[in-house]
Amino acid sequence: MRREVLRMERVTCIGQGRELLNNFNFQMFEGEVMGLVPLDSYGLDEFIDCVVNNRQLLYGRVYIREKLVNTYEVRPRAKNNVYSILKDENLIQGLPASDNVFLIREGYRGFFINDSIIQKQLKRLFLEVGMKINTKKRVKELTIFEKYILEIIKADVGKADIVILRDIGSSLHPEDIEKLKTVVQYYADRGLSFIYISARTEELSRLCDRVSLMSHGRIIKVLEHGKIKDNLEKHYFFPYQLLEETESGAREEGQKIFRCENVWFNSIQNMSFDVEKGECLLVHDYNNFDWKDFIAVLSGEKPRKGRIWWENKGRRNARRDIAVILENPVETMLFPQMSYEDNLCLNLDHRIGQLWWSRNKRKSIARELTGREITCKVKDLSLKEKYELIYNKIQLQNPKIIFCMFPYRNVDVKTQQYTNKFLKRYLSAGIAVVIITLDMMEGVALADRILLFGKNYSRMIFDKEEFEKIILKGSEVDSLKDTTERKKNDKK
Repeated sequence: MRREVLRMERVTCIGQGRELLNNFNFQMFEGEVMGLVPLDSYGLDEFIDCVVNNRQLLYGRVYIREKLVNTYEVRPRAKNNVYSILKDENLIQGLPASDNVFLIREGYRGFFINDSIIQKQLKRLFLEVGMKINTKKRVKELTIFEKYILEIIKADVGKADIVILRDIGSSLHPEDIEKLKTVVQYYADRGLSFIYISARTEELSRLCDRVSLMSHGRIIKVLEHGKIKDNLEKHYFFPYQLLEETESGAREEGQKIFRCENVWFNSIQNMSFDVEKGECLLVHDYNNFDWKDFIAVLSGEKPRKGRIWWENKGRRNARRDIAVILENPVETMLFPQMSYEDNLCLNLDHRIGQLWWSRNKRKSIARELTGREITCKVKDLSLKEKYELIYNKIQLQNPKIIFCMFPYRNVDVKTQQYTNKFLKRYLSAGIAVVIITLDMMEGVALADRILLFGKNYSRMIFDKEEFEKIILKGSEVDSLKDTTERKKNDKK
């Protein structure tokens, strides 16, 4: 008989004056990989907070291993033994991997540390899952995939009841997803339970035993393993083939508006590509580059070698011709202490004179764009309104090219669709869009060309038809010869 590891009964909790979890019911068992699909972001953070930190409940109960750990009647102070993985935020980058696993954890009471012993133990744990690692490396020297496996091992060493994996597949190459499946299944067979939060059909169907669908703060359906893929694609997701075609009338083939030529800057090594007016270029990276270095070059840092060029580069306010939408823009691109209209008009002063001398002028712009007076603080806006503010701000800037950094990472289904809607609007207006992603299938619906940076900085370029023919019909990118790039360059 399977042992229950987590049960949430009619959980209701509030925040910002509204119900974020509404009569929420959830159940999973020991050794199970339970998928959780956020059709919207409503209540997702609160769900994690309840499981990890025993958030205050308005109503309901939470049980872990059949023990009542939280109830609306009394809020316990203790956290649960639940390990949540989102990127590598639990690791100390400057310490060796072995120290992170065995020393930096709750409950450790040792005084004397034998480095050789803990390094051997960590090496053995990696070998058990079929991986080798240099245990003397500091965490910052590991690949993203190695960091994730390190965190799973750390959770197992700490005897966690549950491990929450939040959209980690969006940071991994497809090859690494298969290795992740092997590692997760190994620990699941040993009794470790996983909650895998994602909106990617392939990952969910390959990794999960069951999948729960979450919408508006409640579970609306639970799918068994054999029904995951078909049900998600048929009733809840939209495969990229079914998305509306991007209006391409504004694209002018052959008119180059941006060029990156053999740029070297920190992690950026010999990067070259160009973009045409109104084109959507999808850039897939195999964890070669730290894209913060590329943003630094766009912002004015001088590369060690090479150069970047864009149309009208030498004129006044030329840098406003380039816009960057950062990853997780609601956290990285908004200023909560500023008003809505000030956030909206932040990059607009090059188009409207004396903009910052008149608040009424800024209010008028915001009112004309939104059709209403917005008086609440930016931090009180809904998630959709925050995204709308960011994308409208970029459109008012009216750049020639937009670099969109990992727009589909760690977002729900509705946000993905909302992002595509705005990116299509930019393309229709003749603005070029460059989408940076670690998952080559993200953004394909919008792309005119696909640029793949493979292992060891290899580079291949496809048009959309060629990409569909080669990739979507089962061929491996790594098996293609380097002549593909030469052939594409010859055509230019």
